[in-house]
Amino acid sequence: VVVPMQKGITSIGNWVGDKVEFVKNIKNLEDENKLLRERVIELEESEKISQIEQYELNRLREMYDLDQTYADYPKVAAKVIGKDPGNWYNVFQIDKGSKDGIEVGMNVIAGNGLVGIVIETGETHSKILTIIDDTSSVSAKFLRTSDLAMVKGDLTLIENGYLKVEDIDKNAKIVEGDQVVTSHISSKYLQNILIGTVVEIKDEPNNLTKTALIEPAVDFRYLQEVLVITEKLDK
Repeated sequence: VVVPMQKGITSIGNWVGDKVEFVKNIKNLEDENKLLRERVIELEESEKISQIEQYELNRLREMYDLDQTYADYPKVAAKVIGKDPGNWYNVFQIDKGSKDGIEVGMNVIAGNGLVGIVIETGETHSKILTIIDDTSSVSAKFLRTSDLAMVKGDLTLIENGYLKVEDIDKNAKIVEGDQVVTSHISSKYLQNILIGTVVEIKDEPNNLTKTALIEPAVDFRYLQEVLVITEKLDK
């Protein structure tokens, strides 16, 4: 009688012990999982910070490269602090003004080339009109051939990522891929600042001129910093 009872008690004890050990293991696993989740969150946050830092680094590198491209011109760096309603930065404000040496008529660059021109200044801020605005026009030339033309702002056309170039001589030997820059006869813009690259050419019905579409050198959807050239066109 005693031996089977002892065996039964031992079995029950072993069963209880196994269950206690099982519960301990579950608790340990839960603790480990919690630590793992916390570590994953830390790594994800660290990766986000790294991505942000990389993005900031890329933007600063882009600004530095632009500064070197136009090294002959003195410049002031500025942050975009506001813009007119809409998807595009056709008119926007920067955080530098007259006390920083900014004046109406100064050219503004970003990305790989021309953004626009300063049209209004306050002591600590300025307003910029960009070349994509419907009211904007830029005297331009094709860098390879020196043919003159006029780049016109068009907020409808920029929705597809393009600007229009008008008044191109019908005999101009321009091709897709040609670069368009500010011309030497411009009354507002310093010469040889990149505006964009030709993606399409069309003959006009009057058979006297051509038009072209160019891809701007600047992404006008995501402007955050710009360089203001503090040397004005002397005309």
